Amino acid sequence: MENDLRIEYVGPFRHHDVVVTGHRVPFLEAALPQGGKVSLVLDRRFGVTLTVAEAEQVVPFLAHTIAVAMGYACHPTEEMDHPVERPPFPRVVGIGEIRSKEAPDGE
Repeated sequence: MENDLRIEYVGPFRHHDVVVTGHRVPFLEAALPQGGKVSLVLDRRFGVTLTVAEAEQVVPFLAHTIAVAMGYACHPTEEMDHPVERPPFPRVVGIGEIRSKEAPDGE
C-alpha cells in the first residue's frame, strides 16, 4: 500500500537564539556566517544580513517591538525577571469637568 501523505523532514538546521539583556528574543534566530556578519531571521520568514555593529543597534529595537506586539510593555531589562504585561487598552485619563459660561439673557 502506497503512502498518500507527502511528508518531508528537512534539516537539521543550525541557528542561534538571540538573547538581549539575558532574555531570549522570541521569533528571532541568528546565523553567524564568516566575515563579521550576522544573519537574522524573523518568524522564520523574513531575513537580513547585517554587520555585527549594525546588529548591535537593530536587535534591541526588534526585541522591544516583538515584546510590544506580544502585549508586553517592553523587552525585559537587566533588572527585570520577566516581561511586564501591558493592558490591552490605554489607561483612561480624565480631563476634568468642562463648564461653559451661560450667556446672559437676551444674547
